[in-house]
Amino acid sequence: MAVVLSTEALERMAARRAEYLAHRLKVPITEEQYLWWDDVITHHHAEALATYEKLLRWTTYRPSTGCFSTNLDTVLKIKFRGVNVVAHRFTYAIHCSLPLSQKQVARHQCGNFTCLNAAHIELGDQAQNFQDYLAASAYGIRRDLLPRDPLGTLR
Repeated sequence: MAVVLSTEALERMAARRAEYLAHRLKVPITEEQYLWWDDVITHHHAEALATYEKLLRWTTYRPSTGCFSTNLDTVLKIKFRGVNVVAHRFTYAIHCSLPLSQKQVARHQCGNFTCLNAAHIELGDQAQNFQDYLAASAYGIRRDLLPRDPLGTLR
């Protein structure tokens, strides 16, 4: 079953983008990747949203896990506006209207590296990502504790 964004989800995403636009770049930022994401969210959002929806339609919803799985053996990479981007990073940034820096890692809380569900992704650094891996290997994933809405994790 393909994943389609609801009108309610699109409205929450639009409200989050409006909030981002009202507060963006209050301090000077020079990191190229952050500025690229800012440009995408600010000036190319409609195109990015269309790509995001296309990615979700390409996935399969797994009711037992809540994952939007690509069913690939590897992480999906896409090209957007001339830049290669990992798909789960793209879906998180667009869903949350949140520019990402080079040092930020999109961590899969579900343990499924092919999942594109933005609610299952949390930002962190490489060390945190490795700790997630170790914890999941040792204790498993508590799927009942996974967030349902990625925007709820931003507050």
